[in-house]
Amino acid sequence: MNNMNLNFQVNLQGIIDLLSNHLYSDPGVFVRELLQNGVDAVTARKRLGHQTEGKVSVELFPSSHTISFMDNGIGLTQTEIEQFLARIGSTTKQADQDSADDFIGQFGVGLLSCFVMSDEIVLITRSALEGDSLEWRGKPDGTYVINKLQRTVPIGTTVFLKMKPEYEEYAEWYKMYELLERYGKYLETPIVLTEDKDSRLINDSTPPWRMDKPEAIAYIEDSEYDKPMDIIPLKSLIGEVEGIAYILPYAVSLQEEKRHKVYLKRVLLSDKMTNILPSWAFFVNGIINTNSLRPTASRESFQENDLFYLVRDELGACIKQYLMDLASANPDLFHRMVIIHYASLKTMAAEDEELYELFIRHLSFETSYGDMKMGDILREHKTIMVTSTFDEFRQVARVAKAQGMMVINGGYVHDLDLVRKLPTVDENVQVSVLDILSFSSRFESLKQSERDEVQPFLMLSDQLLANYQCQTLIKWFEPADIPVLFNINQEVNFFKMMEESEKEANPLFAEVVHVIKDELYEKPYARLCFNYNNPIVRKAIASGDAKLQRTCIELLYTQALLMGNHPLSGHELRLMNDSLLEFMNMGLDRNAEASR
Repeated sequence: MNNMNLNFQVNLQGIIDLLSNHLYSDPGVFVRELLQNGVDAVTARKRLGHQTEGKVSVELFPSSHTISFMDNGIGLTQTEIEQFLARIGSTTKQADQDSADDFIGQFGVGLLSCFVMSDEIVLITRSALEGDSLEWRGKPDGTYVINKLQRTVPIGTTVFLKMKPEYEEYAEWYKMYELLERYGKYLETPIVLTEDKDSRLINDSTPPWRMDKPEAIAYIEDSEYDKPMDIIPLKSLIGEVEGIAYILPYAVSLQEEKRHKVYLKRVLLSDKMTNILPSWAFFVNGIINTNSLRPTASRESFQENDLFYLVRDELGACIKQYLMDLASANPDLFHRMVIIHYASLKTMAAEDEELYELFIRHLSFETSYGDMKMGDILREHKTIMVTSTFDEFRQVARVAKAQGMMVINGGYVHDLDLVRKLPTVDENVQVSVLDILSFSSRFESLKQSERDEVQPFLMLSDQLLANYQCQTLIKWFEPADIPVLFNINQEVNFFKMMEESEKEANPLFAEVVHVIKDELYEKPYARLCFNYNNPIVRKAIASGDAKLQRTCIELLYTQALLMGNHPLSGHELRLMNDSLLEFMNMGLDRNAEASR
């Protein structure tokens, strides 16, 4: 077959535009594709039983801005050349479905990337299966020529690329060396870069997943400029995966995008893959090599099929097992890791039962007794209450401690769920979610004679505070210097907000709010608990002066709102001002009377 001028059966220029603008993130991926083609060809030849040392040679011709990639692999027959051209005309989906060992299919997809960089591709090949030396020349306009050469070339394949003007730097030593090292430094097949008489072997490095722990730590420290806390070996038999995960020496945001470095058959596929490890593994970065996972069309990530998810689960299991072993083998390192990666480990514990049991006693929580590790909480308390929000915890923390109650702030991310699961690790502990409006009912009740004494005072306070959606009670509690305890939940706040909206809205909207408020909800009430242990409350009750009691109730209510950082409505602000002025007038009047 000589000088046959043919055309691709597809719009090749459109495919090239798709590759350059949408599929490949970096035009330099053509180096990865040609390396992979060369290594796959060497592997295919070895399977034939040929005793030859595989090699991929890259040569630069700077004066003409040309590059050659030569391998001594299996080569291509005329039928195979036609076959990979047919693959160029096939759909991306079809290419994705090819077996990972389908050399011809991958060769055709890989060669496409070269059209992004070059105005012409020249391929010279001789197959180990047939004796003909063939030349194929293709152009981005969709034309190509196949020639049978008169001279005999070595078994293998050579690809010549003449760089487009905007990509000429890729034919220079510094750029090509950088790309060859980036993609191929861990390949077992020797990769040699040559320019004139200068030659250099690219891949003489041991890959990180084959290093021992001290070597891997030194490698990470040198390449990432951070010394990892430790190295976790990763292995998945089903996916033919081996790798390492290194524990970051600093805390990371839960929203921070992970950038794991992943190799396919030792060729770098991506250094910013986000999903090869489980989402809960925020605290590690991975360096992973696989032989079995299938790449997507862009060959920059993997197809997320059943095998992919099984492999990810296996790698996650490696990390879990490491953590379980570390807790007993190196408790100091385990403790440091918990401190640094507290937020990540909380997320892990919330999502996984095994990790929950491992970590929960080492995690700290805000309690009515201050910050405490859960292990200490469980040793000292078997009855635990947890609040749903920050605000609820703030309302009761000081009083709860004085009553000897263990209350944990469940307002932080995951803390409510973590605390509620405590009975799964300690069957003797009782956990309840605190009902903030019934909290004061846990305090010591008054004697019958005391209840009779305070009843008129309570009736007056309920009457005065009904308009503010608040009901009152009197209990005996510590500390004595707190005269009242005000408790409110989100439902009461929401209802009060609707009432304010109803008053200020236009008639139509006010009617809608009225229907929602009065017909769909039962009106909730906040709680104001007077402390019978407080001297001021005792004096107000004993005074028997309704006017003085009214002023005291109004002042104690509004002061409780201020002290609890609760927002005051316009009516509550006026109530506070009026009662404060009334109280001042009472004092001044009595002082004037005493002076006469």
